[in-house]
Amino acid sequence: MLKLSKQELMSLVSELGRLGFEVIAPTRSNETVRLATLSSPSDLEMDYIRIINSPRDFLLPSRERLFKYRSTATVTSYGLKIRFPTVEGPCPVTIVPEYTPPKAKIAFFDIHPCMANSIRYLDKVMLSDPADPYYKARREDMFVAVLECEEGDEYCLCKTVETYKVPEGYADLMIRKSGGGFLVRARSKRGEELLASLKKAEVAGEPKDLVPKLKEEYAFDRTDEASIDERDASEYVDACTLCASCTVTCPTCYCADIEDKFSLMDPSNVERSRVRMSCQRKCYSMIAGGTTFLNTKDARFRWRLKHKFPFSERAYQLVGCVGCGNCIAFCPARIDFRKFLGRKVA
Repeated sequence: MLKLSKQELMSLVSELGRLGFEVIAPTRSNETVRLATLSSPSDLEMDYIRIINSPRDFLLPSRERLFKYRSTATVTSYGLKIRFPTVEGPCPVTIVPEYTPPKAKIAFFDIHPCMANSIRYLDKVMLSDPADPYYKARREDMFVAVLECEEGDEYCLCKTVETYKVPEGYADLMIRKSGGGFLVRARSKRGEELLASLKKAEVAGEPKDLVPKLKEEYAFDRTDEASIDERDASEYVDACTLCASCTVTCPTCYCADIEDKFSLMDPSNVERSRVRMSCQRKCYSMIAGGTTFLNTKDARFRWRLKHKFPFSERAYQLVGCVGCGNCIAFCPARIDFRKFLGRKVA
């Protein structure tokens, strides 16, 4: 463990850049803090509680081209004509992969424990067999430096879902504020090598676990599917503006739609993209013929909570909520799902 000044901490950022990493860290613009690629170590923001985006936005972009393929579409005087597979035979398709791998390895620096836990959840989803190759390519060789939280605001719930702790394998460095400097300890071989580049003597001792102080604390007694269905949600649903901020700012929402686009100038050349989709949009559950399964705000509100809790626990043995509180803090109506699912205890 080393005791570092902010200048020495910034030198670690420079070293990561020298090692070929794209360093992504919190930066401040007016009153908003967001993760962004650091153009200079001096842009690093160390004094913040929440960020408006998350590692998900870099590991799973909102729009990503998967590949191109050539179809049998042609333009006639009557318009666009596409031949589908018939008794005459299958429709020949040539797939041309055009995936561009990441230009550099990713290093997330100075993210909070809840965001490190969000990476753990996304790994469960995207790296389950079969692994998503696009996510996997960005995820490989990633470096993570976590800034421990001393306190949260009135929307944080990391103590409720126990995400103030960072699981093994999800941090290379742990950073803690200490007086006018920082205590930094390695949690991996790469973390040790990075700290060794400073050539500083280590500080004796091991810090105790840090539990953040929260302004409000909640307990969830039941988060099963039946419990979510039986509760009255009218107070929360009526205030919803359907802006989807809850899913846009959530670090674990991964739902996506698939879009095929072609040009009328060359309709046979089709581009397939993966585009982020929100379960709060009516089209999310729409199928061919116009049938919509989640056709009310009430149904979509409950669906989101079911996905975060009972569905995720069954599928991945993890809760899909990491307690960051973004869905409450950035909601224009301040809809607080903690009050719907649980009770205030402090």
